[in-house]
Amino acid sequence: MLKDDEAHLTPQFKEHYEKEVEILGLLVDMEKRYADFYQFYQCELETQKIIIERIWLLTQRYLILISSAPGCRYPEVYTLSAEEAIINEYEEKFEVIRASNNSMKNNILAIYLECKKFYAACDQLDRNQETPFIMGDKYHRSIYAHKRMMIDIFNYCYSAVLNLKCYLHQLDPISLESVEDYRKLLKEDSSNEEFAELVKSTFVYCKCLHPRPTCPIKKLKCSQKQIETFKYVSRT
Repeated sequence: MLKDDEAHLTPQFKEHYEKEVEILGLLVDMEKRYADFYQFYQCELETQKIIIERIWLLTQRYLILISSAPGCRYPEVYTLSAEEAIINEYEEKFEVIRASNNSMKNNILAIYLECKKFYAACDQLDRNQETPFIMGDKYHRSIYAHKRMMIDIFNYCYSAVLNLKCYLHQLDPISLESVEDYRKLLKEDSSNEEFAELVKSTFVYCKCLHPRPTCPIKKLKCSQKQIETFKYVSRT
């Protein structure tokens, strides 16, 4: 039996309305998931920037080492000890970046599983019902516009992570150019203001559905301890 305030609703429309409420809940959840991922993604990029600078320096030192070794008085002793130290640290830093990229990939794929639930729920909507939720109104975009944005956000994030993984495999201790290419990619990915606007504002259905932040100025807060861990400490 319908409630008094819903007595005007037919069973069919009531079912449709309940489905809209369910989908809106899924959308708000996805907004938070993508906002959290974006912050995590930015933190990972900032951490990688620190590491790639160290890799750039290691590459320089390695190139100098292998070019000057023939003129060294004791090339066997100098080359083996110094080269091994550089290569070991290079591989260590490389593995940290690789783990970072894998972590981002796993996170975005986990979000995609939730996206599929949203897509499936949207497919159950009766598009013949020209409600504001389906058609959009003066203050809100159509739910299908948000579905398209969700697809775009996933595609961007996933391709960005795959790009990082691809460029990482090009790194070589004897190639400064490969390091500079990766450094350039990090800079471009971390400064895409258009994508930041999409995730933080355009994609949001209604800000009133989210809890108000305790601080009026929300800034990216990477874990200082995490970043400090990756800063090079002299091993003398």
